[in-house]
Amino acid sequence: MLRSIALLLPLALTTGCVSFIPAGSVGVKWTPSGVNDQVFREGAHFLGVWDTLTQYDTRSQEHDEKLEVLAVNGLRIWLDASIRYHIVPDDVVTLHRSIGPEYYAVLLGPTLRSQARRVVGRYSPEQIYSTEREVIEREIREGIDHAIEGRHVQLEAVLIRNVTLPPEIQRAINDKLEAEQRSLKEKYLIETARQEADKAQIEAQASADRVRIAAVGDAEARRIAAKGTADSNDLLDQHLSDRVLKWQQIKAVDNLAQSPNAKVLLLPEGKMTPLLQIQ
Repeated sequence: MLRSIALLLPLALTTGCVSFIPAGSVGVKWTPSGVNDQVFREGAHFLGVWDTLTQYDTRSQEHDEKLEVLAVNGLRIWLDASIRYHIVPDDVVTLHRSIGPEYYAVLLGPTLRSQARRVVGRYSPEQIYSTEREVIEREIREGIDHAIEGRHVQLEAVLIRNVTLPPEIQRAINDKLEAEQRSLKEKYLIETARQEADKAQIEAQASADRVRIAAVGDAEARRIAAKGTADSNDLLDQHLSDRVLKWQQIKAVDNLAQSPNAKVLLLPEGKMTPLLQIQ
């Protein structure tokens, strides 16, 4: 770069000048024979004595607008809006020929105001102020995109930062919104209470079912135990006989006789009489 400047400087001092294009910009050169078709990029460029170099910023630019529009009912509303855009660098020569450096004032500004009036005019003040702002932004952007298509400028965003209504209308809308919020809160509390009541009822029913099942289980367990005892007694009665009992008595007497302790055994006669042990 410094070498190029050193080479161009002596020539510029006698026949023209050197113009510098900063980063983020492009230039369009005009000569006495007309606009040059070349897009001049950043850096140093030699110009003839009668030449001029018009610079265009290619970076994103933002412009604020105070828009005065009418709602669907004719109420006057003010919108604080921003529009963000950039030029198409390769189309800068055509842009320069067709519109020029004042392309915002000629193209973008009037289009933004026209589309804002068209879109906002379909909505009520309540919708514009509270619920439909994002929808309005999108519709305005779509309208601008369609209007500037092929005009060498690229739209990036349309933002509505603030909506200003007449004070009495804004108070009425705020009161309405507060009433709606109170109503929603009351509905929420009622629904929550109903759900809690339903939950308590379900839990109470489940607890009662558990108690009933437990009671049925205990009764069934007692019935089964009683039946087992009865069955055992019946089985014992079926298998006990005088001979079996006599054999068990003899075994018991034998065990006592073999005990080292002093004892007297009284064995009365008769059928299966109990033993009497005296030590």
